Amino acid sequence: MHDNNSHEQDGIVYVDENIPGPEDQTNEYISLIEKFNSQLTHNCDCNVKCKEDCCNCLQISGGANYTSHIESQYLETFKIKEATGLHCYPIIECSQHCKCSEKCGNRVVQKGPIDTLFVKTCDNILKGLGLFTREFIRKGTFVCEYAGEVITKSEALRRQTYNQTHSKMNYIFCLNEHVNGNIIQTFVDPSLFGNIGRYINHSCESNCVIIPVRVDSPIPKLALFSCVDICANGEITFDYGSSYLTSSTESISKNLNERKICLCRSPKCRGFMPYDIY
Repeated sequence: MHDNNSHEQDGIVYVDENIPGPEDQTNEYISLIEKFNSQLTHNCDCNVKCKEDCCNCLQISGGANYTSHIESQYLETFKIKEATGLHCYPIIECSQHCKCSEKCGNRVVQKGPIDTLFVKTCDNILKGLGLFTREFIRKGTFVCEYAGEVITKSEALRRQTYNQTHSKMNYIFCLNEHVNGNIIQTFVDPSLFGNIGRYINHSCESNCVIIPVRVDSPIPKLALFSCVDICANGEITFDYGSSYLTSSTESISKNLNERKICLCRSPKCRGFMPYDIY
């Protein structure tokens, strides 16, 4: 992982990748740590670059995850396939146990964020800091990971309550993956330990989407990919969640006092920040 970014704010520790949350003696935490320290057993014997017909990693992923783009004589980049975020297969990249080289097209997220990102105060100062790009980003490009502490559901609920009680920002992201009729939840909190992804603001008409990508671990990376072309100096955004849109009017009214006004100012703004219940 190559990440040269850092935090300018005091009290926040920069981490390139996810780290486990604070230790406790609950079975829930012990199970999380066992999963965190586990390794995926797959690997491939490909030579230099992987091909769908012979690569174990790509076969597990249901085919190639990324497509090649020749930018110049010396530069080849890889973008996520248009339909990858929609099919039911997991995205699994080649790992340190694979024989393919670093030039393999199935090694994208693990190489770290693009080098055009910077943090600044948003034009709408009520939003605070935001993440921006100095250069044009093509649709399908991996932007950065949303990395922080991987915590249990109990710890996520405790922190969420604390944040609400003390009027603090809530950065906790809950990923829900539907597998064989079950829901696998992954909670990541970059509040105090996080990477540059923690500065990404919500937008009801976002230009990036989070897709879980696994690299040598059963715990996925929350990888942000651009879902549209992003102009130079554009702000990086993603939709924090929208399940509440299908909630009943009674449920929305009940939680109205716990929801915040949305500041994205997009033509499709819903008026309130997403309010999802774990």
